[in-house]
Amino acid sequence: MGGARAADGDRVGLLYAAAVVRSRLRTLALFLVLMPMALSFVGAGVVWKFVYAYRPAAVGQIGLLNQLVVAFGGAPRQWLVDSPWNVLFLIVAMVWTQAGFAAVLLAGAIRAVPDELTEAARLDGASPRQILRRITLPSIRPTLLVVVLAQAIGTFKAFDIVKTMTGGQFDTGVIAHEMYGQAFRYGETGRGAALAVLLFVLVTPFVAHQIRARRRTG
Repeated sequence: MGGARAADGDRVGLLYAAAVVRSRLRTLALFLVLMPMALSFVGAGVVWKFVYAYRPAAVGQIGLLNQLVVAFGGAPRQWLVDSPWNVLFLIVAMVWTQAGFAAVLLAGAIRAVPDELTEAARLDGASPRQILRRITLPSIRPTLLVVVLAQAIGTFKAFDIVKTMTGGQFDTGVIAHEMYGQAFRYGETGRGAALAVLLFVLVTPFVAHQIRARRRTG
């Protein structure tokens, strides 16, 4: 689940940044996508748990998603229980909280791309997609690398949203949550420590790569 979250968060942030960077409403658009970062992960988990909330069909729905389903004639579902779709719904909540970070950094990097390059490509008949792929992405590669590494490191530490929304049940467990459960819930401090070491080992290559990248840039 974590790897998908990092990739999706970066992709959403990149596409959003590319879409609004030249817009007159750029400041407002970036403000709106950045707002979820003002919430803690626990707060975001509570918000999205209400969005996915389930009640029997005979009872009025309080969850936004099930209310929409019922309004269109469907039956309410337990979105956070049904595996593997519940993982997708957790990823949506995680991306919602993290896409703003990627969008703001990448929007700044895209703004720094010389206009002469994009104008020359446009005059040569390049489509917006080709300009993004062949000019914009290579030009913002250092910033994109920083965003990807930061999101990847954050992915391995994912805990709050999982704990708040599913408690790690229904096949939604992650390493950080399992480490917490083994050490503090079941009293298996040895297993908890082993998982902590595993988490450290998994994160170390990303941290080392980011340090090397910054040194090369410097």
